[in-house]
Amino acid sequence: MAVIERIIRAYGISPYYIKKVSERLYIVNDGQHSYALKQSKLTDHTIQDWQLVYHQAYAHNLSAILPVYLTEQSGLYVKMEGLYYYLTPWIGDKAPGYEQVATNIYKMLGDVHAETKQSISINTEPIIQDFKRYQKYCAECQNKLLSFVEIFEQNRFMSPFEWQVCTHYHMLVKVLDALNQLIERLKDELAHEQKWDYSLLHGNPDLSHCVHGHNTYLINWEDAAYDNAVLDLSTLLKRQAQYDGADSEHLAELFKVYKNKNQLSASEQYLLSIYLMDPAEYITLIEQYVSNTGQREMVKRVQLLQRAFRRLEFGFRWSEQIENDDSENKYED
Repeated sequence: MAVIERIIRAYGISPYYIKKVSERLYIVNDGQHSYALKQSKLTDHTIQDWQLVYHQAYAHNLSAILPVYLTEQSGLYVKMEGLYYYLTPWIGDKAPGYEQVATNIYKMLGDVHAETKQSISINTEPIIQDFKRYQKYCAECQNKLLSFVEIFEQNRFMSPFEWQVCTHYHMLVKVLDALNQLIERLKDELAHEQKWDYSLLHGNPDLSHCVHGHNTYLINWEDAAYDNAVLDLSTLLKRQAQYDGADSEHLAELFKVYKNKNQLSASEQYLLSIYLMDPAEYITLIEQYVSNTGQREMVKRVQLLQRAFRRLEFGFRWSEQIENDDSENKYED
């Protein structure tokens, strides 16, 4: 704890007590205020991108980003024994319900993406060629999937994993057909749209990264980067889809909250749906099972396949919901 005390004193704080909350998080109190000290995973290669987050937060008045305290030397962090530490206010999380948390993270991501957005002109032809190759890969996945199902159905007694694949098959056919149509639409859009939008990305958004006090903040910006907003959204949605079951359905219904802050282009909406329906993980799990690689127990294989299926099914429902919403909006306009 002596190292932690030295770090705290670099901020001009005399700690009254220090409590370890988790492997990398400490709560510090000086008798009047409570602080959160984070031992980050930042490296010499990522520290500059992380610092940029707080410069952007100041420049654009991004209230969603929980501020960090400055050291007595006006630094954003303390480096001690090769590790980077930073200090923020301690926010006592009030933990509202799922729908409110989802609404909050959409608002915060939308604000950050919109306020930091920059557009650049690009040659989209190489991207179109990449998606032509991806389209071919997806067609190969459909053929592989059919072959797997035919092999499994020949077994007199199917394993739980094989039965699962056969049960999923009809939905996977729908997913792959929808994916092919989306890729066609995206290629058409890219042929006419010679620009690309970049925003400040959180890099690892999750509902657990929202803290709720008097205000709501998005924390843990250690994976921050500049790229298209769709990358943040796909990371968030894939993660929620694999675990939350029925709750994840609300994410599509609430997406208008995000779009009210940061309207996506047609190509971005297609790209998001494509990311959500990427079959690579699902197909890889079957290939590992067939070749008996991965050294996983049957129960674990079944769990992983079910999670991958939930993501694909969610992506399919998401695409339908977004398309229906857009059609209704056009009708109302």
